[in-house]
Order: sequence, then C-alpha cells, then structure tokens
Amino acid sequence: MPRYRLTTGDGSVLQEWDAADASAAEAEAVDVVSRHRADDPQGSAEYLLVDEAGTDVAHWGSTAP
Repeated sequence: MPRYRLTTGDGSVLQEWDAADASAAEAEAVDVVSRHRADDPQGSAEYLLVDEAGTDVAHWGSTAP
C-alpha cells in the first residue's frame, strides 16, 4: 500500500499514512486539513499531499477544501 504525506506550505508534516490509492489519500487529507483549519484558523493557508515518490497528489490554497 502506498504511503502519503500531508504537509503545510512551510513544509511541516501534519500526517503520514498508508492508503489504497491517491483518491483515498486525498479524502483522508481533506478531513485532516479541515480539522487543522478548525483548530488553527490563522495557521497555514497552504497544504500539499504527496505520495512516497514525492509526486504531488493534491494541493490546497486558502479557500479549499
């Protein structure tokens, strides 16, 4: 199972996990980003989800998800 990493725009790792595919990883990342923004509304405005090869899977700016 591939490994995924969710980071903030400054490179801080929020979470790493295994997921069946990129779609499942992105769904999990949306939940993590939503919780992070709720806990720290003034926090990072940018998030990046990458796979174990370092390939971008998803990117969120200040308004999404």
